[in-house]
Amino acid sequence: MVAAGALSASLLGLAAHGCQFTFSYTEVVAPLGTVGEIGVRVQKDHNNCTLPSMDDYLFDWENIQVLGETAWEEIGNDLYEKWFQVSLSAVGDGYLRISKTCTKEGYEEAVLPIGVLAGADEGSWMEASSGTYPFELPVSRSIESVTGTGQFDHGVLQVQGLTFALPTSMPALENSTVEGLRVYYVEQSDRLVPLLVVGDELFLRYDHRLGDDA
Repeated sequence: MVAAGALSASLLGLAAHGCQFTFSYTEVVAPLGTVGEIGVRVQKDHNNCTLPSMDDYLFDWENIQVLGETAWEEIGNDLYEKWFQVSLSAVGDGYLRISKTCTKEGYEEAVLPIGVLAGADEGSWMEASSGTYPFELPVSRSIESVTGTGQFDHGVLQVQGLTFALPTSMPALENSTVEGLRVYYVEQSDRLVPLLVVGDELFLRYDHRLGDDA
């Protein structure tokens, strides 16, 4: 189990059959809004691997957001490593999965279970829920917020008559209504740019993408 706060650990193992897949945890259990790093290693077992690029190893996830990631680095003989910066974004059972399909071993995957607990009584989730934006922005902006019931529809969130285009969303939220949301945002080029969507069971960050819109 991982306690509240930043995630950190040395790499330890989950394995597949052909390639060996290794995560930096056997599981993650932490409160909503926790941010940290998860490392992944791939040990290729075949000298003449049929996958020409490390981009052939695919990732998907549930109930977390990837805020950033490193490039693959070869740290040993056919041993590759990369790291993800993640934020726990929705209460419930989630995961980070690596998978690949090759002509020798077929489909293989490894899954890191991630349990997202309710928000803690201190930290970013509590601060944001209480009405204070909890992060520093890469550029100076006047931060506004709105509260109310939110309607998610194909990557668009509407709250109290305001419309926010979400750069990334969660499939489980599509065509859903969620009560008690607070949205932090900035106005930019005559549009509203979301920074953070927080609710009883949600903590969706977009502040790390603000530079993309600057």
